[in-house]
Amino acid sequence: MRWPTWADLRVIGNSGAVRASIIVPVIGYMIILNATLAEYLKLHGVEWAHQPATFWDRLWSLKLYFIYFGLMFLGVGAAIYQWRCPSFVKKYSDWADYVAGLAPHTDTSQIEVLAKILKRQPYADSGTSMDDRLRLYLRMHFSLMSNSDWGWRVVTAILFAAGFALLVIPSAMTIARVAIAFVSGP
Repeated sequence: MRWPTWADLRVIGNSGAVRASIIVPVIGYMIILNATLAEYLKLHGVEWAHQPATFWDRLWSLKLYFIYFGLMFLGVGAAIYQWRCPSFVKKYSDWADYVAGLAPHTDTSQIEVLAKILKRQPYADSGTSMDDRLRLYLRMHFSLMSNSDWGWRVVTAILFAAGFALLVIPSAMTIARVAIAFVSGP
């Protein structure tokens, strides 16, 4: 199994909506899991803590929890992404953008620095021009950064997947309820 790289997680991690979900654990707790607010909602006819008659009613009563925990998992995943993902991977969508963005501003003296980072002999690829060698080393460097921190990438990918899975449940339940109501008629 191939786990996603930071570049693969970039689309989700850089999303404004997912980054905003970082505040959900705190704000969500104060809104959804707060006993005072739950009691207020209960008095005003919005009760999700009752004992429903069927499995589907019980599942429906948990929809706010699915949303809360889905957003919480996305928020924790986004926080880890922001903390552990290398800044160049957050900035550039792939190695081609990285090379295009850095190559014009990188002089050939920095090839030795890149070679040390990549654990290569700086002039081992002597059959290529300096510009081609620089592009090759930048490409390899981007790949190295994108594959860094395997454990954090796995945790982030799992949190993103779990968050989206939990958010799909209330949506699917709503679609099912609307479809059943539509089929059964008025």
